[in-house]
Amino acid sequence: MNYIKAINAFYDHQEFNPLTSAAINLWHSLMHVNNKSRWKKEFSASMTVLCLKSNLSESSIRKARKELVEKGYVTFTSRPGNQAPIYRITPLYEEMDSENDSGEENSGGKSNGSDTGKSNTLSKQNETKEKEEVVEKPDDNPHHFYENNIGTLSPFIAEKITQWCEELSDELVIQSMKLAVESNKRFFSYCEGILKQWQQGGVRTLRGAERAQQDHKKQRTNSKHEKNKSVFDKLREEVRV
Repeated sequence: MNYIKAINAFYDHQEFNPLTSAAINLWHSLMHVNNKSRWKKEFSASMTVLCLKSNLSESSIRKARKELVEKGYVTFTSRPGNQAPIYRITPLYEEMDSENDSGEENSGGKSNGSDTGKSNTLSKQNETKEKEEVVEKPDDNPHHFYENNIGTLSPFIAEKITQWCEELSDELVIQSMKLAVESNKRFFSYCEGILKQWQQGGVRTLRGAERAQQDHKKQRTNSKHEKNKSVFDKLREEVRV
């Protein structure tokens, strides 16, 4: 398994085959277990281990696992007794590599196609456009946004992001990351500090977050003015003396 290629292919697939936050979290947890097993094609992972790594409940894991299987991201086989199931993570990048290779071969061939071929191509392009309009944008996914703008997404951070998405919303988690990037504080603890403030302040929408941010800026500006004022007052007193 090529880790970098696997991560890139995983998030490329999110553009047309999106997953819930819980499923993304579980996928990263399975990747971590697979890494520990030195990237064996098939590996075992108990429910207890997955619960600990993902911080999801057993029912949430079963639901997320079903989603991963149905959408072709993993396969798993149950085993009798207390034996842990066997998992296999689909190497999506191999699929993409083979598609690219076949595309290059086709482009190198003759271009004497019939009108029927052209109409089929146009039809496929229209279908693709329709799909793209419905599909979730990469920046709408908090885990993807973190990978693209802040840093490597570890299972621990993926778990934290999922928790905050459940506590507040995907939009607010992404907004906290945007503020972190704007402030050049590219670490999740900074995002978490913002999210905790919003949670304590009862912020539940983007508009509410923007208001809270404006209020925070005003408070900082006022505190600076007060501080400067107190310094000038002290200087005046010293001059009088």
